[in-house]
Amino acid sequence: MKDQNCSLIYGVNTLINTPLWGLIEEKLNTTNFQWENVRFDDGQRDEKFRKGEIAWIGDDYLRKQLFYSVDFYNKQNWRYDINDTEHVQYGIYSHGGHYDWHYDESIIPPSDQSFMRKLSVTIWLNDPDEYEGGEFDIQHTIGVGEAQNGVSMGYETFKLSKGSIIIFPSFIWHRVRPVTSGVRKSLVVWFIGPPFR
Repeated sequence: MKDQNCSLIYGVNTLINTPLWGLIEEKLNTTNFQWENVRFDDGQRDEKFRKGEIAWIGDDYLRKQLFYSVDFYNKQNWRYDINDTEHVQYGIYSHGGHYDWHYDESIIPPSDQSFMRKLSVTIWLNDPDEYEGGEFDIQHTIGVGEAQNGVSMGYETFKLSKGSIIIFPSFIWHRVRPVTSGVRKSLVVWFIGPPFR
């Protein structure tokens, strides 16, 4: 989708029948995950803001393959200076699970001004008929739509099939609506580079 200034806001595609999807399935089926409830930088839980369970996939080969694929797309569209990824986050949202409006852009680590999140990626791991609710909303305009911190936003809603991927700049507001039944599963990855100038 493109905004009125013709700059790309996000890209959607599928990984099904690609070597990358095969690698993701392999890692999901061979890794023993250590699940944890979502916590924030201060170690606290805020279930009004986010409720779910996460595990981290620190596999360097998977990260490299994700980087190559996303950077190829990045070079065709945004041309951001990215040079690495954070660990891959495996997220599960069961009944009541959600993540309120937020953006991912931040300095990594917070005390270091060397790197920041520039692109965010969500990959759907199961089909939409396996859960109710759990829609992914992404901002596409400012000034119309639902209010966030006193600012109105227009947004688009997605409930994509297994293997779908969405790529977007990390400064774009997005959310996961509450799951009302079943379980929503996804991978999230952040692509980092030097701060914007």
